[in-house]
Amino acid sequence: MNEDRIPLIIKAWETYQNLSKGFGENAWKVRTAGIGFWGAIIAYWYKNNDFTVYYISFLTLLMFFILEAGMRQLQQTYIQKSIELEKTINDYLVGDVIQLPSDGISTNISTPSLRDYFKLLRLKRWQFWLPYLLLVISTFILMEIR
Repeated sequence: MNEDRIPLIIKAWETYQNLSKGFGENAWKVRTAGIGFWGAIIAYWYKNNDFTVYYISFLTLLMFFILEAGMRQLQQTYIQKSIELEKTINDYLVGDVIQLPSDGISTNISTPSLRDYFKLLRLKRWQFWLPYLLLVISTFILMEIR
């Protein structure tokens, strides 16, 4: 491999790192907004006792859950791309045969599949889905109390 390409690989790795960081920050913003909207809807429902708003709270949670899942999926994709480039950089540093990622260096990614989204629901990803589950349970409890 030509030594001139190493700065390009390092720049691509930094780009992947920044993209994954950005999607992670956006996912937290989506979650925060979703919880805020849910809280406002529940407060309105509780004050006015309007059950149609109660159902809107579930739709709101679902919408923000899907938005955050998309952000998390994109973040995970760029983390994987970053790891592949780290291996390339490490190969260079230790003098091994350098192998670029099979799909090259690009910020173009494929659309996540439905299977990719279901992977976010695995038990080890509980920090992603548990807050939404707790909000749904809280909504049911509030409905029963009211």
